[in-house]
This record gives sequence, C-alpha cells and structure tokens, in this order.
Amino acid sequence: MPQPVKLHAVISSIVEHTPDLKTFILRPDRPAPRFHPGQFLHLAIDPYDPSRHWPESRVFSIASPADKRDEIRITVSAVGRFTRRMMQLKDGESVWIKLPYGEFVFDVNCHGPAILLAGGTGVAPFISWLGSATCRLDNITLLYGVRRPEMLIYRQAADEAKNRCPAFKWIPFVESGGMPGAVTGRLTAGSAIDEAVSRGGLESAVFYLSGPPAMLSALKEGLAGHGVRPEAIRQDSWE
Repeated sequence: MPQPVKLHAVISSIVEHTPDLKTFILRPDRPAPRFHPGQFLHLAIDPYDPSRHWPESRVFSIASPADKRDEIRITVSAVGRFTRRMMQLKDGESVWIKLPYGEFVFDVNCHGPAILLAGGTGVAPFISWLGSATCRLDNITLLYGVRRPEMLIYRQAADEAKNRCPAFKWIPFVESGGMPGAVTGRLTAGSAIDEAVSRGGLESAVFYLSGPPAMLSALKEGLAGHGVRPEAIRQDSWE
C-alpha cells in the first residue's frame, strides 16, 4: 500500500442532500497519492502545522474513482460534534487530508460473484469501485439500503455503472416512504444470499459489507447463519 501523504485541499463544491447529509468535493494542492477503491482518508478542519501534531480529524471513505486523483469526494453525515462542524463549511474553505488508509480493498481478479451490501453513506467505497476504470463490473450486485428515498444519494452513479456494464446489477432498499423500483424494507442477509445464488453460486461468492456498525453485525451474523465462510465476508470496519 502507498505511504500516507498529508495534503492541503480546498473545498471546490458541496452537494447538500439534506441539511445533515452532504458530499464534499475536495481539490488537493497536488494530485493525491495512488489509492485503491475501498480505502479511506483522515480529514482535519483546523490548519496543520508540520512542526506540530496532526489536528483533530475524522475518517471518511473515498467515494471518487481511484484514477481521478486531482479531485477527492467524500460524503458526510452529521452524527457528532466534528461532523456537525463540517456541515458549516463553505465552498473555497481549506481542509487538510492524509491518505490512503485501510485494507477494505476489492479483489479485481475474483472470478465468483461479488455482492456489495451498503447502508447509507457506507455506499461510498463501492461508488469509488463502480467509477474506477480498472474495476470489473460484471458479475457484481450492489444492494443499497437507506431509511428514506432522499437518502439514496448515489442512485445516479449506480445507474451510470449499469449503463456502462449491463451485467452489473443494483437494487435499492428503502425502509420507509416508498419508491418505484425499490424494495420496501431493510436490506437483509437473505437478499444477499439470493443474489449470490442467482449470480452463479454461493460457494464462490464474496460479500463486501459497508455501513453502520449495527447493520454490519446483523448482516455478518445472517450470512454466517446461511453457511457463508468467514473468509468470504469482508467488512469495512474503520468505524
């Protein structure tokens, strides 16, 4: 893995999905180091002085393609003091980032089905995968669960992946509010098992999990209950 690099970056734009859910597009002073889809970064709001310790920061999955290093995209939900402070940031303001980190990377040479299970902003590392030119999309299913339809913020990116590769499949799950084409209810391990079977076989499938800790725990337990081997379950667990 590349050695993490500290970079000053400017917020080039902000997409407000809801008042407490925003996507930040960051433009570093120079291209970011090479990273793999699935990795994350540390972001600091306060200025970084190289002669001092790294300031307070939080980690966020990188949602931008791995081959577009001049612009870094992250999606942030306001769940604590630091992220609520981020909701007050404006276009043109400075932040500091250091990257890449993490081992939640995808096996591009895997020949079996890849089933991606995402909850809320946990979809971000999968969006990096879907947008990266070097990543295969055939034999992949993305199961994308949210509480309400307006939180399905990366629907367009999933649709674009489908347009590029018709063999790619994605299914939205919406707990409340309803939406045409979506499954009503929570994303479950049973749905993931069904997709693996429909994709050619449970024995060769690999399941990638990213989302809130409680959801990941339930999915992991459910998959194990269906006989999925531990090594076939890969979890984004930096939270």
